[in-house]
Amino acid sequence: MKLVVDEGVPRQLVAALRQAGLDAHRFRRDWRETSNGALIAAIEADGYALLLTNDKNIADQQSLKGRAVAVVALPLNRRAAIMARIDDIVDTIRRAKPGQHVVMGLDGSRRVRIIVDGRTIEERLPDLPSFKTR
Repeated sequence: MKLVVDEGVPRQLVAALRQAGLDAHRFRRDWRETSNGALIAAIEADGYALLLTNDKNIADQQSLKGRAVAVVALPLNRRAAIMARIDDIVDTIRRAKPGQHVVMGLDGSRRVRIIVDGRTIEERLPDLPSFKTR
């Protein structure tokens, strides 16, 4: 799966995702300042299957209905906390399907939002240990 890591996510995550066997790429410079709708269209047009971001609101702002791309939102952007949870992030990425928003919560929850017949359906993936840091 070809994925792009948003500019607000620690850049060290790209190398860690590659080591885990994912085709991860850094956020393109020419995408900065691009609105979420245009960004999702550009990511999809460039052949990416997933956007990894820390923008949890993107699910409320953009519909992925009919899109070939998924969005996974991390619960925070602290490098140490994120890098310590690579396996959980990789598992979440691998479970994401086109057209889904997956929001990882600080409490370890993973909520999946999809649009079916014009309705938003929320499902859950198995919970993870909490991401809460001291």
